[in-house]
Amino acid sequence: MGSDMITYNDLDVQQFLDANVRVLIMFGAKWCGPCKAFKPKFQTISLENPDIAFAYCDVEETSSLAAELEIQSLPTVVGFFDGVEEASVVGPSVDRVKELVEKIRNRANP
Repeated sequence: MGSDMITYNDLDVQQFLDANVRVLIMFGAKWCGPCKAFKPKFQTISLENPDIAFAYCDVEETSSLAAELEIQSLPTVVGFFDGVEEASVVGPSVDRVKELVEKIRNRANP
């Protein structure tokens, strides 16, 4: 993985979800100060948890997915298991995202 997390748009984020069972996606925006501050922390969490697929989505580029998931505050981290939204964390909370990682990790295979 490079120094910058992969950023997805509406077209390829679905393929990313289809290709990975356990996924955490951070939704943010270029103009969002808390998102910019939190993104490196989210990246660190991703490096600590190689068994889970992590991605970043800019709401400007994933507007239909953000609308579908009813993303209203940024940053929001959404955890998926087998392509289905399991839970989300609103706001830049490292501890709550780590709890979400454990929740997604401990989800039994279907």
